Amino acid sequence: MRATFAGRCQMFHENSRSRQPRRSQTSQIAQAYRTAHEILSVALALGLFAGAGYWLDLKVGWTPALTICGACLGFVFAGVSLRVLLQRLDRESKKKRTSDKGETQSE
Repeated sequence: MRATFAGRCQMFHENSRSRQPRRSQTSQIAQAYRTAHEILSVALALGLFAGAGYWLDLKVGWTPALTICGACLGFVFAGVSLRVLLQRLDRESKKKRTSDKGETQSE
């Protein structure tokens, strides 16, 4: 038995409505991966700066000086990166709160 054109359109419309929560869930998962990636990048950068300082200390012979400088640069980089991350998360949180308030007021 062949489905009519209207029946096919209705089936397509119902399927597109059922996909909406899945897209929302996928974007939440992608956002969580993005945040985790940024935090891990900060930790790796801190380690790389300290490691580079230690390596330079071994090459030059200035035992603690360059390791300390590398660690300090790593802490500065980590602080700036985390500040940018927290500002982005705060903006997204505020945007979500204002959109949630708009939806409750319209209902």
